[in-house]
Amino acid sequence: MTKQRYIKRVGRALECAPAKKREILRQLDSDIGIALGEGRELRQILEEMGTPRALAGEFNESLDREERGRARRRKWGLRIVCILGALLAVLAVAAGTVYWMLPKERNIEDSKVFDAAQVQSRAEEVIALFSAEEYETLEGYASEELREALAGTSFSVIRGYIGEDWGELQSMGRIYMVEIRERNKAYAAVQVNVSYENVNVTFTLSFNRQMELYGFYVR
Repeated sequence: MTKQRYIKRVGRALECAPAKKREILRQLDSDIGIALGEGRELRQILEEMGTPRALAGEFNESLDREERGRARRRKWGLRIVCILGALLAVLAVAAGTVYWMLPKERNIEDSKVFDAAQVQSRAEEVIALFSAEEYETLEGYASEELREALAGTSFSVIRGYIGEDWGELQSMGRIYMVEIRERNKAYAAVQVNVSYENVNVTFTLSFNRQMELYGFYVR
């Protein structure tokens, strides 16, 4: 199975709003891309993640009841008019065709948009604020798109998906960074494992050109 087919199947099984789906699938694409960049085989990566339906089930379990309810209502509405929107696809209404713009990745060191040191510094700031539960300050880092995606939830709720008592931050692992280009837009994607007293958490973050927090995912 190809990477894009796997991601598409996960998207079909997700039960959340379109903006949330785009965020989850964008981060999933980044996770796989980072693993491939480390020299791992796609087959091994997908086996570790599980079947698309099983992985989507894990995401669905972490979504609140209201979010799933909105998704189900939206799904039935789409069935009525017989239009299923494909995730990460653009509907060319005039031409009547749907085309897929695949995101392209490059080493952050080769980026002409982002400075690697600045991206790393901003990622460390975000993780430090989240770890200290300074959510109000962290919200000031969020882009308009992320605030829209987080509508109805909060950073504190996201923290609760992992557990209530993380304990103090102990250490931060190696930070992996790539530039992602999608439809003439550029994003810096970051992934890092962080150890706390009681849990180990993987942060997957992305930033836009203005270094605003564009994507935020923890597992």
